Order: sequence, then C-alpha cells, then structure tokens
Amino acid sequence: MRYCNETKEKANGVVYTPKEMAEYLAGQMIHFSKIDFSKQTAISLLDPAVGEGELLIALIQAIQNINQGINIRAVGYETDATVALNTQKTLSRLFPNMDIYIISGDFLEIAGNINEKYDFVIANPPYIRTQILGSDRAQEIAQKMKLTGRVDIYYAFLLYMKGLLSEVGVSGYITSNKFFTIKAGASVRDFMINNYTIHAIVDFGDTKLFTASVLPCIVIFSNGKTDDGKNVKFTSIYETKAVDNKVERCNSIFEHIFESGLFSLPDGRVFEFQQGSLQPVQKGSLWVIASNEKDAWLRKVDSNTWKRLGDLGKIRVGIKTTADNVFIGDDWTGEKAGIELLQPLITHRDAGQIISKKNTGWKVLYTHTIENGKKIAIKLDKYPKAKAYLESHFEQLSGRSYVQKAHRNWYEIWVPQNPASWKNRKIVFRDISEQPEFWLDETGAIVNGDCYWIDIDDTVFEETIYLALAIANSKFIEKYYDAKFNTKLYSGKRRYMTQYVEQFPIPFSDTPAAKQAIELVKKIITECVDGDTSRYMDELNQIVNTIFEV
Repeated sequence: MRYCNETKEKANGVVYTPKEMAEYLAGQMIHFSKIDFSKQTAISLLDPAVGEGELLIALIQAIQNINQGINIRAVGYETDATVALNTQKTLSRLFPNMDIYIISGDFLEIAGNINEKYDFVIANPPYIRTQILGSDRAQEIAQKMKLTGRVDIYYAFLLYMKGLLSEVGVSGYITSNKFFTIKAGASVRDFMINNYTIHAIVDFGDTKLFTASVLPCIVIFSNGKTDDGKNVKFTSIYETKAVDNKVERCNSIFEHIFESGLFSLPDGRVFEFQQGSLQPVQKGSLWVIASNEKDAWLRKVDSNTWKRLGDLGKIRVGIKTTADNVFIGDDWTGEKAGIELLQPLITHRDAGQIISKKNTGWKVLYTHTIENGKKIAIKLDKYPKAKAYLESHFEQLSGRSYVQKAHRNWYEIWVPQNPASWKNRKIVFRDISEQPEFWLDETGAIVNGDCYWIDIDDTVFEETIYLALAIANSKFIEKYYDAKFNTKLYSGKRRYMTQYVEQFPIPFSDTPAAKQAIELVKKIITECVDGDTSRYMDELNQIVNTIFEV
C-alpha cells in the first residue's frame, strides 16, 4: 500500500511493508496453497510492485523452510530504476543460487503481454488515488479493466491476477481496505467474487502498521469463484476502549492474529480482534465481517425497523467552493464589510447531537439563485461590492480550469446544491466524527462540504423526524454502524457517508418506547438552548435500546 503525498516515494504511492506483515502474508499464502511441497521440484513467484523486495524475501524464506532444495524462479517489477537495481543486488546476495529477475518497468503497462503463469503472486501495490494518478490515466485503467466509479491504481493490480495465476496459484495482496465498503469499489468486489476463490481477508483497521494514513488489509485468493462468504475466513482488528480486566497484553498485532478478544499493545492501545467470515455475497454487497452473534443482533434490529433514514428525504453533501479562502470565513469586517450575497453557513464547528452548538458565525459568499424555477449563477454586476471582492481574487478563481471546462462563470461556487432547498427543514450531520452528531436545522442556513444534510420531504411528519434524531444520535447507532459497515477510521472515528446513513433504521413510531423517545427529543430541543444535550443522552440511549429490544 504505497500512499501518495509530497515526497518522491509518496508521489509514487510507496510505503514499504513491515517485516512481520510480510512473514504473516507469506505463511498464509502457503497455508492456502494446493502445492505438495514434498514433491514439487520447481516453483515460480511474482511481485508486480516489488519495491525493496521485502515480500519476495519473506515468501522465498517461507518456501525454503519447507523444502530447501526446491528450484525457485522469482520475478519482480519496479518503476524506479535505482530501486530495481538495488533490489536485484539484495536478492541475488541473499539467494545466490536462485533465478531472480527484477525488471525496471511499469507492471500495468506490460501485464497484458505476460504469458508466464505463477504459483505465487505476492504484492503491496501502489495506493494512488485518481486525483494523483491523473484523470486520463485513471480512465485508461478503468476502461481496460471495465471498472466503474473512481479508480485507485491497486484495483488494476488485483484484477490482472486472473490471467497470471497458475492452476494451483495463490495470490496475496496488501492494499487499502477502502474498496471493501465504498460504492466506487463495488465493481472490484464483484469481479473478485465472480473470478476468484477468496480464502481469507484480514482488515487491520486503525492499527497504524504503516506510517501512511491508510487502513490496510490483506486479501488471499486463487482463480475460481466465491459462491459462499461463509467459506472466506475474515479477521477484523480495530482499536477500542478497555473493558475492566478482560484485556490481555501482547507485544505485537500478529501475536494473537488468529484469536478473538481484547488485546493491548505496549504503547497502551487496545484492539478488538474478531474472527468470522465474509457476509453473504451478492452483487454490490459490502465486504464486512459476519458472525452468528452479529447476524442475530442485526436480524433483531431489522424486525423492529419501520423505515430507513434515507426515507426522510434526499441525502446531500454540503457545498464545495474549491476556493474556501475566498468564499468562506468568520470575519467579514474591515475592507470586506458590507459585501452582498453573504449567507449563514453551517460547518462542522456547529455540530451537536439533536441540536447544534451556538452559532459560530461563519458565512459564505453564495453565488447562486433560483430564476423561473431553475438554478443559475447570480448576475455579478448587480452586486458591486461582491464583484469588486471576487475580482480581487480573479487569478485564483479563474485558474480553476474545471470551472471553465464546464462552461461555468469564473466566480461561481463549484457545487452550490439547489438554492431553493436551503430554506427547508433539514437534518445536518458531520461527515467524520467519533460519535454521531445529527441535528435539526430550521434556520435556512447553507451547509458546508464538511457536513451532509437530509433535505426532508414535505410529507414527513414532525414526530418521525424527532424519532430519527433519537436513533441517529444514540450509542445504539454506533454499534449498528460497526456491525453493518465496520469502517472505522483512525482514533475510533467513523465516516458518515450517504451509503451508510441512508440505511440507518427508524423504528415503528407507535410503541410506548418510541413515543418516549419522541417526547424526550422535543424536550431537548426546547430546553437545551446552549447546545449541551449531554444530560439527556444516557436516558435517550436506554430508551433506544428498549425500542430495538437490544
């Protein structure tokens, strides 16, 4: 998982693999292999993104531990010529009697012309996002591999293995776990389910095994098809809070990787280790861990579910200006005083549970309006102060080439959403937070891109909104999120994306417990004018648990 940023290594997505992880992956690939090492005389290995060779070294050593005399041919590809040369020297020195070929070149450029089949393919491919890779290169890869949505380069590495594995071949990959649950990863998940027998998945979550801010995973697979997720071993490891004396000390993540329970590392962090299987597989399904206990809990929740949060209205992301320093701020005094078109702006700073915190005073210079029922850009000449201010930033704003390509005005906000919708009541929530923060807004303010909002349909009853707020802010919804989606980020934070939030359950509203929850939310909205709802949350959590009988 080679993550990109500013340095040369990061620009190429380079993050080298820890030795312990390399050894674990090599051992697991051998475990799932069909090769009889006592009879096999020759074996072929491939690392399509070899880097410094740490994965090949671990795999070769693991094979030699079983059969010292086996003839091994190892091939690696590396885009950096200097690294390729050094890796060739290192592996030739470590294994002087072995056929080792480290090729300086881009594996993806020549993969379609490789005729050799390999018994083991081990890889930690570059993790380069579309915006770093470049749209043309991303589209080229997407078309070649018949992928839809946004493309990360490691997708192509995963898919190319179908034509390179031998009949008994096993592939082991270290990648970001991002494709497990995002919509853009659906085509990759579907391809792998339909073309590979997936043996094992390890989601290392927020273990921080790499210096890059990527949540790593391991996927081990062979050619074939995955008909039943129950046959896929799934391990999940995420940081959690200690619970009394149930935590066992360990020196390494890999020390207890085959066990379940709570384990603490020497640095004090506590992780929950879960062992299960892949949830039932179907087209577009998420890759999350399944267990009998979790499945029974989710079935209980479903049996008490009336609607989903997505039924309240369309879930939208907030505005994206692509020039926040120009359009957004909390100080519009001095030379900026009196500028027209300023509108109140809701940001993550306003976030609260059920109600927002005290208004933080942020505003946005909003450049869109409705005319004859259609969204249009404002006519800048009508607003002289706003025009002068925007023109003072002309170089930056006009430099947004994508605005010009879309035949938009240079001074426009890139994603303004529908100006007519802002006046409607809406539920706003942060995109990333440790605890859920969903609150009702009836001020008509605009929502910034660090939050999402539900544009509530006119047909939704007030009591339903209150009930939804009760559920969405509860401890119960944290457990539901983790059981259903299992996509925590670092430090226990969760990403509240549309595809997750729209599935949040709303219970039947006519039960005594549901009516209690509705009344308590009304009370919170009436009494907590300071934005502090903490004194009511314990009571609300108990009521919500009663509603879902959990």
